[in-house]
Amino acid sequence: MKHYLMILLCVTLALVVCTSEEEAYDYDIERTEIRTWSALGINQISVSTHNGAITASATQDTMITAEITRRCSGTDSIDAEEHIDDIEINEYIAFGELTLEAEMPSSDGRNYQGAFDITTPPSKYLKLITVNGDILVQDMINGAWLRTINGAITIEDLRGSINGGTVNGAIYCVMAELTANESVNFGATNGEVTLLLPSDISADFEAWTTSGDVTITGFSVVTYTTNLPNHKAGTIGSVGGNAVVDIDVAIGNITIQAN
Repeated sequence: MKHYLMILLCVTLALVVCTSEEEAYDYDIERTEIRTWSALGINQISVSTHNGAITASATQDTMITAEITRRCSGTDSIDAEEHIDDIEINEYIAFGELTLEAEMPSSDGRNYQGAFDITTPPSKYLKLITVNGDILVQDMINGAWLRTINGAITIEDLRGSINGGTVNGAIYCVMAELTANESVNFGATNGEVTLLLPSDISADFEAWTTSGDVTITGFSVVTYTTNLPNHKAGTIGSVGGNAVVDIDVAIGNITIQAN
């Protein structure tokens, strides 16, 4: 389970934001733009930013839409306006993957942010990465891979496998469905993890925290192979052909409960 924390460390090293306080950048401006793409032929949406939240939710439309918000601070309005275009929004489509990136300049102390609000047909797989910001995923049906360093992860009514990790922040996930051969894998360094599963699920699970408690609640059948306050493993529901739940936390409680 420790490999999830190693992945988070790698993301941290790859997406470093440097700051200094040589100037008083206390004036902020914000610019929003809309970009759209046909969803035909797109199987995966990948979004990354250094500073900013990422939201992805399902729509019945046939288009993928991104509301992109850039924010920049300056010493005054003129200075901020001169630098907001330093935030570059790059987009690529290749091999069925739409990639969106907010590229920040090396900071001289001013606050650069690039946030994304994505709406998409629900069948797209999501890969979302930010350093400073929350991640929210709603009503998707084909799974996701999510990483943030300083921020919370919230997942609502997801179907498919989910892999999520944060260093400083909580994870809250509601699975609408989790079938055999699908998995939930969560890692957090400093934050609690709450996972809601269908009450009739069949899943093999292991949940471990260094500092905190593990709680499994609301299911009619739970069979434990390990049942310690901070480490529980076993099976929820029937045995064999199950989904897999694996949660690893350094500091924080873990709760797995029936929805």
